[in-house]
Amino acid sequence: MGLLALANAQVMQASFSGLGSSNIALQAQQYASAKADIIKATTYDDLEPQSKSEITNSNGFQDAVELSPEESYSDEIKQRTATIHIYLGEEAEPRYSLKVLRLSKEAKASGVPIGTVIAWPSNTMPTDGGTWLLCNGQSCLAYPELVKVLGKINVPNYQGIFLRGYGSQTSSHYGTVTHSSASLGDLQGDAIRNITGTFGGNMRPTTGSGVFYLVSNGPQGNKTSNDGAIFGFNASRVVPVADENRPANRSVNWLIRAA
Repeated sequence: MGLLALANAQVMQASFSGLGSSNIALQAQQYASAKADIIKATTYDDLEPQSKSEITNSNGFQDAVELSPEESYSDEIKQRTATIHIYLGEEAEPRYSLKVLRLSKEAKASGVPIGTVIAWPSNTMPTDGGTWLLCNGQSCLAYPELVKVLGKINVPNYQGIFLRGYGSQTSSHYGTVTHSSASLGDLQGDAIRNITGTFGGNMRPTTGSGVFYLVSNGPQGNKTSNDGAIFGFNASRVVPVADENRPANRSVNWLIRAA
């Protein structure tokens, strides 16, 4: 980014002052995003931390920048992370924080498109192939190309859920069933196919087996009559159960390429 981009970012940062006080959280995010553009337009060697400073024409907002120690991104490339904090007035805690990764020189293109999601088996983020974010619903305002792909300012939250192909198709493994996803990117709750059954006739049951068990043997505890026997249904007597429906699985971290 050149001088024109830097000037545009500074103008954008000053323009958010027109938003109402009811949008304080949104204002803080926008100020952080504008500051991120300024940091991206600054050359790597000129990066500097910044103490709390008032944002011009912002009605009391302040920003600060923390700069991490330099680390190795690869054998030839160094990296530093600039953490932007946005405060309102003299508040001790920031209203919003945003991290921006800067490299000493551009890394070679990995050929992996921005927005690609991968399964990652470690809690340590990849150090090559670009910048990756954990799919936990966090802000991605600092990555405009990713925002463009997603159409929103937060990455998807894939924690604790399975991913499925978008759309629908019909199978006939156990009867004809149409498998349908929710709308693209929407969370779909768990469910099972319906289980039905009936009791009937002049029955005098005394025992149950499998998922059925005897709850009460006759009205008011009458042990000499089975006319009012009550049976229960409990799937855990036959199969493993939990508070959700799930197949056997192993957990991974879902990552999305941001830059």
